Amino acid sequence: MSGSPFSSLTRRLAWPARAPVQTPLGAALLVVLLVASPARADDIPPQFMAQYEATRDYLQLLQQADADKAPEQLDSPRAMQLLTAVTNTTDVLAPDYATADLGLLTNACQYGVTLSTRLMQFGMGTMPAAVLLHSGEQARQGKHNAERFQAQLGLLLPYLLQCGARMQPLVDTWLTVATPAELAGLGPGGTDTLRRNAQRQYLEMLEVMRAQPAGSTLKRTLVGALAETAAPYAQMLQPAQRQPVREALKEALQQVDPSDVPLLQQAIAGFNSNHCGTLCQS
Repeated sequence: MSGSPFSSLTRRLAWPARAPVQTPLGAALLVVLLVASPARADDIPPQFMAQYEATRDYLQLLQQADADKAPEQLDSPRAMQLLTAVTNTTDVLAPDYATADLGLLTNACQYGVTLSTRLMQFGMGTMPAAVLLHSGEQARQGKHNAERFQAQLGLLLPYLLQCGARMQPLVDTWLTVATPAELAGLGPGGTDTLRRNAQRQYLEMLEVMRAQPAGSTLKRTLVGALAETAAPYAQMLQPAQRQPVREALKEALQQVDPSDVPLLQQAIAGFNSNHCGTLCQS
């Protein structure tokens, strides 16, 4: 894996948007949504509006902190409150959604990707262009930011894993009713693109966990999230795609606190399961 685990992760965390999706929050409008209110707010469930507003306000704080070269501003109670609202899995991910809500959920997950990426890029806007041309400099800055924003990433990264896990049953259901045109919208790789993205996301989160210092809060938080989401991620993958994940999890057993070993063993058990969802079978 080239670069730091974080730099690789933030390039590919987004679950690919299903096309076409007729929703007021289409993925193609994401950039607009972060700087202006949605055009049809009445059509948007309140939990998504609350998350959108928290994302918008947090981005404003982040931009100001970056301009002031003051990362400590993002440790303020207000900033952490907003980030907690963005990653509120009870409100955002727990409701009983239908396949028609996949577009909304894609955006809800993309907010987490956007904020994670912006945190990892903190301070890079003021770096000379000649410096930014060197991937090593970017990796060093990314590593520094990962260490600086442990609390923030401890909310965002588990949320992103949980997003993928939440989409698993909805994607399985959608695949049973999707038209040929909708399936063609997945691109040349078809459903295998979804499987490979799911595998990469899980493996890269695992790599981020392994890169954290022993005993760090972020490391332990990610171990828990990896264990919690292993079963739904495994159900998306074909048996041959599960093997490298199992092997990576087994290697990681030596890199976690002894008290966290049972959690990784739980994750391994999830990838040992023979259960195969619709995406796995497609």
